[in-house]
Amino acid sequence: MSAIDATVVAVAFPHLMTDLHSTVLWAGWTISIYYIGVTTAMPVAGNLSDSFGRKKVFLISLVVFTLSSLGCGRASHISTLVLFRFLQGLGGASFLPTVSGIVADQFPESRERAIGLLSSVFNTGAIIGPNLGGWIVSRFSWRYVFYINLPIGAALILLIMILLKDVRPSARTDIDFGGAALFSGAVLLLMFGLNLVGESLGARTLLPALALALLLASLCLVLLFFRHEKRQAHPILDLVLLKSKPFAAANAVNVVMGAGFFGLFAFIPLYAISVHKLSTLMSGMILTPRSIGVIFASIVTSLLLKRWGYRQPLVWGLAVVAVANILLAPACPLWGLLSIRAGVGTMLPLLILACGIGAGIANPAANNACIELMPEKVATITGLRGMFRTVGGALGISLITFVLHLCPDPVRGFTTAFTIIGLGLLAVIPLAFLMPAGRKEWA
Repeated sequence: MSAIDATVVAVAFPHLMTDLHSTVLWAGWTISIYYIGVTTAMPVAGNLSDSFGRKKVFLISLVVFTLSSLGCGRASHISTLVLFRFLQGLGGASFLPTVSGIVADQFPESRERAIGLLSSVFNTGAIIGPNLGGWIVSRFSWRYVFYINLPIGAALILLIMILLKDVRPSARTDIDFGGAALFSGAVLLLMFGLNLVGESLGARTLLPALALALLLASLCLVLLFFRHEKRQAHPILDLVLLKSKPFAAANAVNVVMGAGFFGLFAFIPLYAISVHKLSTLMSGMILTPRSIGVIFASIVTSLLLKRWGYRQPLVWGLAVVAVANILLAPACPLWGLLSIRAGVGTMLPLLILACGIGAGIANPAANNACIELMPEKVATITGLRGMFRTVGGALGISLITFVLHLCPDPVRGFTTAFTIIGLGLLAVIPLAFLMPAGRKEWA
């Protein structure tokens, strides 16, 4: 349900922008604010799952996600839609850490394989979402892409209540709600500041001063966050871990992966429509090769992680996605040559497939390398990993909307965006060699 919703919104993006009379800067919030909601709740969701039980946390999250989907579908203004998308993010934040904890509880001896396979299952929704969304938007309205969550959510709540037997938590710990609020507030103010920077360029108003004030406020919240974390017995971000090179490297990679894997691909349907003049239905279908590539590569990589370790597939995956992103830039000379020889209809799906294969190779390795830093708290460390990755996704979306707003035409805007993300992915490849090489028992 989460994967369907994320990809469906990407297909609906051009239509809700028109229907709600929004600029690309503010319409972009409908995607990025979801990641802010996830960032706010995911770290504490992992702790809540470890402390109060997987089933209880999972059920509450499903209820919040489903009800906020109804609010999204009924939104009449861009600000209302943004608010309910934030609530959706709060609800969906616990899905990954809680389910990772459930899987780790059930398969302790083959945790790395099971969690890797879990990431491939997630992408079946990413196949259904764009195709179903493209058909719904072209036949009905973008609002129905949110309404489809209502029957799915109701069925899931019923099935979880009947089928899932909860494991009693060993002990309860204090939850660092204050740290989560400060961190998410800093990211939110940073994004608002960047948004206002884009709107205020060339304007003789108070907007530039307000943008600067928001950016300074974001910096202050970051400093308060670190001060707060030092005093907490159970912080969401252990500063001792932060001083660890493997932890810092892992989460720097996670931020950039979030920008490249989540942020940029949220705009592929808009890219297909505005640059390559594809229909709404085709703009959704064009995401399918990526999902197929992720599923296939995730399964193969998960089965071979014990042989390969974590670093080798992470380097391969990042390199493949980086090169494919650079080639997708519409003003890239090599793209022009390839598309003339093979045709846009052939090259575009192939490059998107390559991005999916690269992501499918990198994701299982990155996920398990992070877990290896704190294997006794799978849900907690998965929540931290997810937090940094969703921060990367949110900042990536802000960067891309900022670039698209400033560039005079979509070709130049998407060329700049694809190139920046591609070079960023290449730049973090050396950090993979600072992360855990494999599971400790393998060494």
